[in-house]
Amino acid sequence: MGNKKEKNRLPEKQSSLVQDFSPKNEKQTQFVNLIKRKEVILATGPAGTGKTFCALATALSLLGETYKQVILVKSVTTIPGEEIGFIPGSMEQKMEPFIMSYTWNIDKICGKGSAKKLLDKKIVEVLPLAFVRGLSIDNSIVIIDESQNIDKHTFKTLMTRIGSDSKYIFLGDVEQVDRKRKDESCLRTVMDIFNDSKIIGTLEFKDADCVRNPIIPEILTKLREFGI
Repeated sequence: MGNKKEKNRLPEKQSSLVQDFSPKNEKQTQFVNLIKRKEVILATGPAGTGKTFCALATALSLLGETYKQVILVKSVTTIPGEEIGFIPGSMEQKMEPFIMSYTWNIDKICGKGSAKKLLDKKIVEVLPLAFVRGLSIDNSIVIIDESQNIDKHTFKTLMTRIGSDSKYIFLGDVEQVDRKRKDESCLRTVMDIFNDSKIIGTLEFKDADCVRNPIIPEILTKLREFGI
């Protein structure tokens, strides 16, 4: 009897898009391995730990036979439902302010000018949260950024809409909730629920995992002392 095909195994031919990326510490190495092994990943931690950069670089490296697209989902407002319809312009114009950080990261990972090419070809797409809540997305790696601003209903909706041969990566910082009602954020709760799960990966970055600038952990420590 032959071996069953392993669910979400790495593509035999991985993407050659990534030119400059390697994990900078043990926690990032754990994160990369988690993304490769699991279909749903939850990661939280303070600013400067490289969560988004690491997730994006790993996702781009996995593009190939199984994963055809990277979809970046941005929580763009703090009003109920995450609607951005009131913002004038086309969808591309509405999302432009939120694409800039991803553009910089993609160019750093894949080479200057790569972001525009990947976005134009829809290999990478940036969408607002409201546009993906009802979709079942196949053959894609979906990165949901700012997940600390998602309420429990939306979290459940997103987690149960994962399609075939896809991965969902939820990223956030539980200390940076932008919702008017802080108790509506459920990232911490969802992390705790799936902490011991064998099918969903969870990882928590700490101040010591900061890779951006060593002053950041000191700033965060002082701000916490004053409840900020």
